[in-house]
Amino acid sequence: MNSHYLCPVCQAQMSIHEASQGLHCPKKHHLDKNEQGYWVFSQAKKPHMDSRQVMRAKRFLLESGVFTPLLDALKQQLTFALAEYVTDQNVAVNHLDFDCGDGFYLRSLTDTLQGVTTNSSQTGIGEAENALFAAVKSHPEATYIVSQLKQLPFVDECFDIVTLIDKPLKGKELLRVLKPNGLFVQVSPGPRHLWQIKQYLYKDLAEKPAVPTLAKGLELIHQQRVSFTLNVTPDEAVTLLEMTPYAWRAADKVKRQMSTGDFSQLEVDFYLTLSRKQMIEKVN
Repeated sequence: MNSHYLCPVCQAQMSIHEASQGLHCPKKHHLDKNEQGYWVFSQAKKPHMDSRQVMRAKRFLLESGVFTPLLDALKQQLTFALAEYVTDQNVAVNHLDFDCGDGFYLRSLTDTLQGVTTNSSQTGIGEAENALFAAVKSHPEATYIVSQLKQLPFVDECFDIVTLIDKPLKGKELLRVLKPNGLFVQVSPGPRHLWQIKQYLYKDLAEKPAVPTLAKGLELIHQQRVSFTLNVTPDEAVTLLEMTPYAWRAADKVKRQMSTGDFSQLEVDFYLTLSRKQMIEKVN
């Protein structure tokens, strides 16, 4: 039976071996899920990998509910969109979470998918193997894949939903693997996101407009700004900083300065954008 995976060696479509549930391609390349419960398709030369201490701190903070307003908005809008997308509760809905980390957002959306279809599947992909190891422990029902992210190991147009949470959209791979009329969900930082933290990193910090634009081939369904404040400790503020792309700017000196800071009104500012992949009419 054909799968939606591409062989990491020759890029041919792989098939599922019925007896072993492993994968193989026409050129006899084989791939099996490892004993930890995830697949290794390819490994980045220098993947970003957090220490065990940082991983635990991130997970504890996310599971504490700091981003509940964002999750509530995300679930609500996705439920509305899926109600139109899924015409039959038995229709398969395949969800891909890109650069999924330890799978927090993937498992947070499980109930939303199961609320509209009895036939959903979820896949998380990332480069940090230690994060995916933790993801499997928390949510073994999903499929987790270690792979380079610049080239995804999936055939064209195989996912109904792609989520991109607090990461920039780069290249065309995510749209390549999304089905026509499929849902693309992006959460991106707004201009005031973690403002009190960024003041420690940037001199003369100034607010700039940051309304996200749609990539070519996407049709906007809904966009909203989700803004709220958090009352967090300095240690929790450092953990939130570790989740950002600009964490590399935080030298030990900056973290020491933050240890005496006041983050009782820390601003969280996101844009939630829900769009649909446009269908391309074929010319006869």
